[in-house]
Amino acid sequence: MTSNDRQETSVRVLNLIQCTNLGGMEVASLRLMRGLMQRGHRVELLSLHPLGALAPLLAASGIAAEGLTYRGTWGWRSLGAVRAAIARHDHDALLMTGHNLIAMLALDRDPARRRVLAIHYHHLGVKPRWQWRLIYSMALARFDAITFPSDFVCTEAQAIQSGIARIAHTVRNPIDLPPLPDARDKMIARAHFRLPPGAVVIGNAGHLIARKRFDVFLDVAARVSATRDGCYFLIAGDGELRGTLEAQASRLGIGQQVVWAGRLPDLASFYSALDVLLFNSDQDALGMTPLEAMSYGVPVVASSLYGGLKEVIRERAHGILLDRHDTDALAAAVIECLRTGPDRPGHLARARVSELTPQAHTVGAIESLLSGGS
Repeated sequence: MTSNDRQETSVRVLNLIQCTNLGGMEVASLRLMRGLMQRGHRVELLSLHPLGALAPLLAASGIAAEGLTYRGTWGWRSLGAVRAAIARHDHDALLMTGHNLIAMLALDRDPARRRVLAIHYHHLGVKPRWQWRLIYSMALARFDAITFPSDFVCTEAQAIQSGIARIAHTVRNPIDLPPLPDARDKMIARAHFRLPPGAVVIGNAGHLIARKRFDVFLDVAARVSATRDGCYFLIAGDGELRGTLEAQASRLGIGQQVVWAGRLPDLASFYSALDVLLFNSDQDALGMTPLEAMSYGVPVVASSLYGGLKEVIRERAHGILLDRHDTDALAAAVIECLRTGPDRPGHLARARVSELTPQAHTVGAIESLLSGGS
């Protein structure tokens, strides 16, 4: 049976996840759960932390969800509560979304016939190497499969713990192609963010934390603004660096041109408003924001020091990807995309996402692993 074939037998799946914010991991997990339910499987969610901003979307999707309280260093005081919560959920298969040592220990009495661990993070700079070795050693004894969102992270993990090679799979995060925004969609989206209809709009979305490099985004924005009139810079997301970044925008003289949209439960209007997506990151497993922008036909300019984005943006037609945060080169690339217009390379990039990350393939691959396939 191929990964795209529908399973004949319904599986009761428990998704044990670290948290339910609106980050890339959580949104990707929601898409996966919806896909499994569409294929006739029952899905419930158990979060190691209290339910967050994803909760309304879970409820709207008909996914029963329970949130726990994470207590003690590494959550050690929550071990009993996690074990009891897992036992309360009647399930045939368990999907652990995100690594967690306490949750792994709590699986000692789990009756699930199949278990899959979905790793969503890069390894460098997240934990010391010895901690990753401990995590993967425990995973080998508890899981039938481990999935990674990119070949880059999968290879990285095998270099840390070679034994996982026999159960390691690259399963990219699911993306369904949305309808391609037209001129009216763009006008409505820009009105939503109070942007002038004829403005040039460059944006990025993500957590406002150090490794996401929104400081680079603002430096590039200032350079683009100096050579192109009518530019606005739309940022979706929030985080600990919000105040610092607002101060930087003011120092650069673009404070009035930056629109801080905050966390958005749905990014459709955000992507529909853009002329170019400018993405900058020090470390990322893959980076969902560029892929989602590509799915909307938005040209992407990106710089990534360490991550799997090069697996998606393989050639100029897919976007412009640098392996360094060269603000002058990034600004020139943004201006080049603005000159090129909306037809290229955005539409070719959309086709690339459709080829590489179709939701049906991802859901089918996870379905197969949860049901006993390989």
